[in-house]
Amino acid sequence: MALNRANRRFLAIVLTSLLFMGSATVIREIRKPEPIPNYVVGERSSETTVVIPSGATGDQIAQILFDAGVVKSARAFFAAATANPQSQGIQPGTYMINTKIPGSEAVLQLLDRDRRSLVLLIKEGERTYEIGESLTQLKFKPREIEVFLNQRVDLPGFGAQRAEGFLFPATYNLTPNETLSQIGRKLLSKFETVVTELDFQAKAQNLGLSPYQALIIASITQSEGFNENDFRKIARVIFNRLEIGMPLQMDSTVLYALKERRIAVTNKDIGIASAYNTYNRKGLPPTPISNPGKAALEATLNPASGSWLYFVTVEPGVTRFTASYKEFLTFKREFQRNLKAGKFGGDS
Repeated sequence: MALNRANRRFLAIVLTSLLFMGSATVIREIRKPEPIPNYVVGERSSETTVVIPSGATGDQIAQILFDAGVVKSARAFFAAATANPQSQGIQPGTYMINTKIPGSEAVLQLLDRDRRSLVLLIKEGERTYEIGESLTQLKFKPREIEVFLNQRVDLPGFGAQRAEGFLFPATYNLTPNETLSQIGRKLLSKFETVVTELDFQAKAQNLGLSPYQALIIASITQSEGFNENDFRKIARVIFNRLEIGMPLQMDSTVLYALKERRIAVTNKDIGIASAYNTYNRKGLPPTPISNPGKAALEATLNPASGSWLYFVTVEPGVTRFTASYKEFLTFKREFQRNLKAGKFGGDS
């Protein structure tokens, strides 16, 4: 049937309207965000090992989790991490994480410290051989550990020294196949960062000490202090004794030589022949006796003002300081009573 001019005009208007409406629909569909592919809680599956490298961005972490089958899409994790401010606390390291989980749960699992594996925790005041025990648990070979602990470190201002004192206390998240040499560089880098922040070398020299001597004092301060509030006073006692040529007489140095940890030493202990026996030798021991943390390092650079020559921790959390030997003996008797009463947890 032939269309007259009026009918053709009407049909054109209808077709144009339909085309416009279709275009609007297409535009709306383009602008509409696609649903983010995401697993639901009931789809959770077995655990897998995921390594988050140091310096990884949120995008990179999202892709790592997607590639490992943890999340259904990288967007699922990235959106969840963006919505959770705590995600900024995600640390590099090796994790055991469930597969097929929602992005929000992946964030929570990465924030769960119990899911980290290959973690080296060095506590303030740990000795190198104790760090070696932790490395054994991480499955490093005994010979490798021995070489690592007996290495000489040569840091600017400190000279070539034994590793004791330089293995900075912190939590180190390791990755598979990381060597002890690489781990060592992490520890030393952390040490260098902290001493730079403290301006350790210059401040030590202002006190008339070499940086290494100051590190030795910090290690004793760390080992003798029951809590950080006492560190500056303990450092002052050490300085005061050195100044008058009095033996340091620190139990911690003797126990270091014995490779033991106890509350007190015996008369037999203080008779040992060792350069670390500060009961019968004046001056500082030849090396640090532990790996001190930042608070002990800072206290050494800023000792409290006082004339104290003695201190006794009479009970956990309570340390008394005095310049009087007679008062020191009184404190010592108080300590012995509390020790006998079990206030130190049965240690002797």
